Amino acid sequence: MGEAIKLIICSFGSALCIGAVYQIRREYLIFAGLGGAVTRVVWLLVRECTAESFIYYFFAALAAGLYAEGMAIHTKNPSTVFLYPSIIPLTPGRSFYFTMIGLILKDSALLSEHLEVCLHSLVGLGIGFAIVSIVMHYQRRYHWIKKKQMQRMMEEEKYGRV
Repeated sequence: MGEAIKLIICSFGSALCIGAVYQIRREYLIFAGLGGAVTRVVWLLVRECTAESFIYYFFAALAAGLYAEGMAIHTKNPSTVFLYPSIIPLTPGRSFYFTMIGLILKDSALLSEHLEVCLHSLVGLGIGFAIVSIVMHYQRRYHWIKKKQMQRMMEEEKYGRV
């Protein structure tokens, strides 16, 4: 439990720092940090349920994407303002590092062990982000079409055309 809390705090801090590097406005920095913490909490919770790296990275990416989209709507900013800091804790650095070490040292056992985890993690991240992006795209499009239809109906009522 103590290790999980350390990870959550470090995720908050790293997302906060990345937000500062990306020059996010001061009033939104705390939300960038919370995105990293939320992402890490989801990652830890799903990791307790399964040992498959694809699954916990997938759900963490979904959580990061949904958080970023929700904050974008709430603050009227682009979702990338909150997405980039939120995904920093999901970077599969350890598995990528050992994959490269295995490749450089030509250690096929080390390479294959960590390459599989690294690829599963990256594919899970990619699919999770893609799903959120596609769903939000069509949701915005549907909302925009409905808004245009309502405007057209109001104009027809205003000018007496039916």
